[in-house]
Amino acid sequence: MATPYVTIILDEVESTQDIATHELQSSSLPVLIVANRQTGGRGRSGSVWWQAPRGVAASLAFHNDAHEVYETFALTVGLAVREAIADVAAIDVSLKWPNDVEVGGLKVGGILVERSAAHTVVGCGINLWWPDPPNGVTGLYTADPGAAIGGELSRHWAAGLLSGAVVWNRDGYIGACSTIGCEVTWDPSGSGTAIDIDQRGGLVVQSRRNIVTIRSGDVRTVRRLG
Repeated sequence: MATPYVTIILDEVESTQDIATHELQSSSLPVLIVANRQTGGRGRSGSVWWQAPRGVAASLAFHNDAHEVYETFALTVGLAVREAIADVAAIDVSLKWPNDVEVGGLKVGGILVERSAAHTVVGCGINLWWPDPPNGVTGLYTADPGAAIGGELSRHWAAGLLSGAVVWNRDGYIGACSTIGCEVTWDPSGSGTAIDIDQRGGLVVQSRRNIVTIRSGDVRTVRRLG
């Protein structure tokens, strides 16, 4: 059954995360903010989000007492975004643990989950079209798809999360994860080969000495080598 929520579509904002948080204060329903451009978007751990010529930034805010937020929630968001892109754009994307969306090994999007005692705000930024991107980055489309597609993608993944249609699926995530099998390094000085995702969403790594499990909340960055 569909879960009702409020959608606000804007052309340009400083931060969809901040606007979604503000709008939720006066709403009993979840709030989805969709914008074509962000001037002050942020990524995980406060990193800056690069802006494509055609992109979409969306943030879904909801009260914690109305929707469950579990340990694997951020990875489940990745599955919801992947499903939305497949259904709406017929494009198969992969997920780089813990919060990146990729096409052909290049970053096309990112996910951010911010939680307080009262509410959760889920942010997703997607580069829809980028004819001359920086190294390591790309756009989802090879030609400008127009602005409307961003709203359609955003409503799709938001509805999937709120309705419970998209849930944590470890096997599904492993199948979509581009990090498995890669050499990775992580702060402050870890290195090894990613071999699995555990039931709690941790990245299981074979290091030189032993097998370790990295939790996304324990590290600032995980870098994939090759």
